[in-house]
Amino acid sequence: MPEPYILMLDEVDSTNTYARNHFDELPDGAIVAARSQTAGRGRRGRRWNAPPGSCILCTMVMKRLVDGFHAGALLGVGALNCLREAAPGINAFLKWPNDVYVEERKIAGILSESARIEQGRVTGVVSGIGINVNLPGSLLETIDQPATSLLFATKNEFNVEILLKKLAEILIRYYITYPKCAAGLLFEWKSENRLVGETISVTDPQGKSHTGIFRDILPDGGMVLEEAGSLRVFTCGDVKIDRASVDWERVRNKRKID
Repeated sequence: MPEPYILMLDEVDSTNTYARNHFDELPDGAIVAARSQTAGRGRRGRRWNAPPGSCILCTMVMKRLVDGFHAGALLGVGALNCLREAAPGINAFLKWPNDVYVEERKIAGILSESARIEQGRVTGVVSGIGINVNLPGSLLETIDQPATSLLFATKNEFNVEILLKKLAEILIRYYITYPKCAAGLLFEWKSENRLVGETISVTDPQGKSHTGIFRDILPDGGMVLEEAGSLRVFTCGDVKIDRASVDWERVRNKRKID
């Protein structure tokens, strides 16, 4: 397995923006990382702010992928494996569509974007991820949604650059094997979405909230929600977790059963 190519920047507006602007000159599979971002972005235009050295902030250049859903799945599964190696006891899982959670608290978020369009078709994507590593509780409290970090969850500090290298190694392994193992990757991604079967709320792009049972994930990544006895399919949306409505013992044990 080749060594991952990591371009480490001291400061950048956004690793996704940098990767898109330098897409053609960067090697396929390159990881663009930064110690600090001044205009990091999440889904729906949310800002991602992090003090230097507190988080993994990086983007993967994917010239062989044309689907943001598949790119996000690859990063999600890779990040989950990296977190489990670093801190086996935190019981992390994937939350549809593209977050990593520890119970009701977010520890990582993913944003995939088209990077190259030729004759009206997407021919390359970038997929960025931010992982809360050494964010203390005082900063987590300032985030507009429940959040956690490796430091907060384990009471131990981590070397961010060592963890980044481990993540890059895992991602490049998935990326190289993806053409022959895409179905296996998507199966793994779906099985790690452990809120399937639980009661959740989804806010659609129009801002309307829907509460029901998360029944399934379709092959294209769409979420099936049972609301008031009817099935609805969402291709995007914000999922909110009400801690009291989720059977956390069942969620924790799903991976053991699967």
